[in-house]
Amino acid sequence: MTTKRTNDGVDVIGSAEPQQDNEKMSPEELREDILHTRAQLAGTVDALSYKLDVKARTKEKAEQLREKAQLAVGHAVDWARTVDRKKAATTVGGVAAGVLVLRLMKRRKDK
Repeated sequence: MTTKRTNDGVDVIGSAEPQQDNEKMSPEELREDILHTRAQLAGTVDALSYKLDVKARTKEKAEQLREKAQLAVGHAVDWARTVDRKKAATTVGGVAAGVLVLRLMKRRKDK
């Protein structure tokens, strides 16, 4: 691969020799090849632009996390509605008691 400067001052990266296939291509095939190359280049530019737009990617990620949290809350609400209230209260009380015991044990260990 070499870098070559064109008459208009643009650096072009490519092979030093023209490709033999291009010389044998019809004008229509060359047009199709150019259109294909332009489409690839546009895709590359779009991908680079997206990668450099940190603010947009951050907003996108925040929206994904917000949707995930809303879904989790929805599942928790559905679960709470279907569970027997006494069982739910017992479970919540048991978890709270467990947390309290763990904190007391940690506090005694730290002294």
